[in-house]
Amino acid sequence: MARKLSRRLKHTQHLIWGIPVGLVIILALAMSVGHYVHTQKIKERERLTYQRQVQTAEQAKNLAYHSHKKEDIQSAKKLINKLQPKERHALNRGMAQLVTCIADIDKAKALINQEQQTVTEEGIKQAERQLKFLDKPEERDERLALSHQIKIAQKRLALQKKLKDKKLIALTFDDGPSPLTTPQLLKTLRQEAVPATFFALGSQAQCYPKLIKEENDLGNEVASHTWDHKNLVTLSPQDEKQQIESANHLINKLTGKQVSLFRPPYGSYNDTVLAQTNLSAVNWTVDTNDWRYRTSEPVVANALTYAHDGAIILMHDIHQWSVEAVPQIIQKLKAQGYTFVTVSTLLDVQDGGAKAHQVYFGR
Repeated sequence: MARKLSRRLKHTQHLIWGIPVGLVIILALAMSVGHYVHTQKIKERERLTYQRQVQTAEQAKNLAYHSHKKEDIQSAKKLINKLQPKERHALNRGMAQLVTCIADIDKAKALINQEQQTVTEEGIKQAERQLKFLDKPEERDERLALSHQIKIAQKRLALQKKLKDKKLIALTFDDGPSPLTTPQLLKTLRQEAVPATFFALGSQAQCYPKLIKEENDLGNEVASHTWDHKNLVTLSPQDEKQQIESANHLINKLTGKQVSLFRPPYGSYNDTVLAQTNLSAVNWTVDTNDWRYRTSEPVVANALTYAHDGAIILMHDIHQWSVEAVPQIIQKLKAQGYTFVTVSTLLDVQDGGAKAHQVYFGR
């Protein structure tokens, strides 16, 4: 009996001592698993953080590709250089390609800008040859834009050849359109096969959009004369911009063209006015002073007396007597050997095209 009791006590002692050992093992396993899970979480955070770094660098590279700005390129390079070798080398290859692209684009732009100053066949050919180097996908937008500029230069060269040695003159009409007088003027221009340039008010274009479209459809040029004829130099820069661009946007929308000319009311402008938009201001060299009269005779006399090669003639298609003067002016100037052109054509031929922020008077 005593031996049995002793064995039971020993068995109980073994069980008691066995419990802490099991707990220790379990705790050790739990700690090991916890450490592993914690380590994996740290690694995952580090992986996600690095992934965000790579994405940020890629976004910076893409921004540099689109903007071509030095500061964007430098920012992208800094971010890329913080990456691990594999990603760093891949993105740096892209940046090196971008620098090459920009050099090719800048060279093409320089040739085309030079060509726009003095249009020549050889200059156009050089620009076209340089454009062929822009064959990478990321150069597509620039290539299309520069190709469009080359086409403009080619058109300008063709005009210069066609109109070489001709006496050119441009008729311009302000303040319209008017439903009472503009249709009669359009009929005259159509019958005489003469294009003119209409500097329309935005407020009038809004009221008579069909007349704006008709002016354009008959081969005339339509441009902004501001929204409602305020003297621009008396306005704030913000209001100057609004007056010019609101009319320009509406008229271009109605005509489907992108005319970049505007005429400041009263011919009044300053450097601030010219700086507000990327448009070109157009004034005149011959003022018929038609607004002063009530008959067509003095309007005709003023136009003919002061007409000359390269002149821009100012008239208004809102006055009946002005419209009635136009047939005589056209017929008599044609008899003197003049060729009528739009203002844009005149500037293409004699000035190599209108430049933004500049004012033109004709010659």
